[in-house]
Amino acid sequence: MVALFAVAAAAVLGAGALTAVAVTGSGPDRAAVVESDDRPSPTPPTTTERPAGPPLCLVGSWESAEERSMVRFYTDNDPILFTGSGRRYEFRPDGTGTERQDNVVLTGSYQGNELRIVANGTNEFRWTATDRQLTYVARTATTMTYTMFDQRGLIATQPLEPEPALNEVDDYTCEGTRAVESNASGYRARWVRTDGSGVYG
Repeated sequence: MVALFAVAAAAVLGAGALTAVAVTGSGPDRAAVVESDDRPSPTPPTTTERPAGPPLCLVGSWESAEERSMVRFYTDNDPILFTGSGRRYEFRPDGTGTERQDNVVLTGSYQGNELRIVANGTNEFRWTATDRQLTYVARTATTMTYTMFDQRGLIATQPLEPEPALNEVDDYTCEGTRAVESNASGYRARWVRTDGSGVYG
């Protein structure tokens, strides 16, 4: 990720006086007609469907075991491949989440020189998902800062900004304590579940 979801029906029967037939004994001549004045027929119980919640496999705490991203490190050059690990996520069942990076380092290379991006801070976000796609709907708050280094040393510090219309859609697979996330921009990450919050299958 460059920075994450009813139908009610009721049937009402009848209006006015209804007529019921009460059978008081056997034989065709033992039936009597009883008028039911102001007693409407009972209303069937209302049935509702709850909106589908997020996939339980995603809910919980995760850490990247390995990830790769294409980053435009220099504004006058093509994106460069960076790799790293250690980014942490918490996906909550209410559709909110938190990303944390504490001195997480991504490394790349340009003309034989090592490049580094060091990330620190948190992102608060809203998310939704199907069984195949994970959507980061909005970045609602952030303290995230990226610091960039090349062979000359520190070259830039870039704070992240909230993005209420982020709408980033990634593909994912999830099974138990393992997940893989990717998107068309070249990002791919392998995640492992941590014990920060619940384990779902």
